[in-house]
Formats: sequence, structure tokens, C-alpha cells
Amino acid sequence: MDFAAGQRWTYRAPAGFETSRIVIGAVLSFEEGARIVCAAVAGAPVKAGDGADQSAIIPFLPFAEDAFAQTVVARDGDDVPPPSFQAEMEAWLADPRGLTTFTVPFEGSLNLLIARQMEKIATGG
Repeated sequence: MDFAAGQRWTYRAPAGFETSRIVIGAVLSFEEGARIVCAAVAGAPVKAGDGADQSAIIPFLPFAEDAFAQTVVARDGDDVPPPSFQAEMEAWLADPRGLTTFTVPFEGSLNLLIARQMEKIATGG
């Protein structure tokens, strides 16, 4: 797949959140050939204070290109990321720890994404 900024994609969103979409805000390329797809998620489920799922915007998620390819299902037009995307990306770029990326696919839950990433790191997978 050829990913580019401005593309909107469907993904395997949980039941009740089928209208959630991922929007690519930037695709970064490096000399080694690795590419990072920086995206935002609109309509993602998050837990409210009472434990119920509610819809929210995740303004910035950096993915290794192969993890993003495993995340998305179908192209769904064009869109722009939320206004907070740029500031979040600039903070990520300035992080002295380096350009940390997710190497596992996103399936609607930020908590699950982080847990799967930590498991992958812990098991060396």
C-alpha cells in the first residue's frame, strides 16, 4: 500500500465504533528505508470515568509502516488530522529518547495497543 498524508482509512474498530477512522497526518522516510506513518484516530473508544466506552480523538499515534499496514482495512477518502496533531508530532520529534513508534497494529483501544506493544518488547518479539 502507498500511504500518504491526508488519507482516511477504516480499521478493525470494536463493535459500536464502526464509524471510527484513522487519518494520516504525515509519513516520514529515513535513509535506512524505514517509514513511519503518523496518524490520528477520530471516534476511538475510550473509557469514561464511570467505565463506559465513549468516543474520543487520539490526536497522534506513530506507527512503523508495517504495523500501520496491518491496522488499516480500506481507504475511505481524504481528511485532515485534528488541530492538535501538529503540536503532538513536534513534541514527539523533539523527544530526546528518539522516535518511538508502535510496531503492533491498532484495533481501537489505546490501552490494548500499549499493552500489546509492551508484551512484544518484553518477549523480544
